[in-house]
Amino acid sequence: MRPPPAQITMTASPINQSTQPPVAATVHIYRGLMDSAATWRTRIDNPTNWAIITSGATVSFVLSDEIHSHAVLLLVMVFTIMFMTIEARRTRNYHLWSSWVRLLETEYFASILRDNAVTVNDTWQALIVRDLGYPHFKTTFLQMLGRRLRDVYLAIYLFLIMSWLVKLLFHKPLAPGVCVEETVVCHATIGPIPGWIVLTVVFCFYMGLIVLTLLNYSAGDSSVEVLSRERTLQKLVSPTQQPVSRRRWHAEALADDLIRQYDGRADLED
Repeated sequence: MRPPPAQITMTASPINQSTQPPVAATVHIYRGLMDSAATWRTRIDNPTNWAIITSGATVSFVLSDEIHSHAVLLLVMVFTIMFMTIEARRTRNYHLWSSWVRLLETEYFASILRDNAVTVNDTWQALIVRDLGYPHFKTTFLQMLGRRLRDVYLAIYLFLIMSWLVKLLFHKPLAPGVCVEETVVCHATIGPIPGWIVLTVVFCFYMGLIVLTLLNYSAGDSSVEVLSRERTLQKLVSPTQQPVSRRRWHAEALADDLIRQYDGRADLED
């Protein structure tokens, strides 16, 4: 005998119903993301240490004797650009991992601590799934270069230019006939290159550093570790994001790649 309809009717649960979060899995994901972020954070400091050690050793060498050319300091100024470039690239990777960590902190763990539950099918879950599958840098390389210059390398370049000016002021070139008059312009001469050209190039170089710092200066932008919930979500949906890889990231391209990868493989045929 068929039971009445009332006995087999089931009530559908609402889509946005709060449920107990898979704490164990999420904690492991969080620990993995945190470990990767901490690894990249440690790597950020290495180029800074290289730049400080190189600058300090070079200044000590140049100012220790009048026979040491001031051109060595100019080479270090150019060489420091490489350190700054490496650090900017590593900082972008650190911000990539830290943005996911911060999203879990503001959207997942905050909900657990506040309500002892999280909302399923929420917007932040779709954002992190998309970003984990198709990673995007949250800042451009030029922006990160300007930020590292403002935070660290501007002080290093200030130290180098002051040491270079001290060298020009107090150490005279020993080669006979180089300087007719004892002036800073004359002391800046490097071989056949006149001193005024050297001074002009150095001035333009430092003006470029200042312009780069000012163009990428944002007074209200906090560190990624303490970004607000709203700002974290804004970075994940910002149109200025740049893909980590230059390859196409849309689903059709991925499907085509999978088809080409497994097409013709005998071990996958029936």
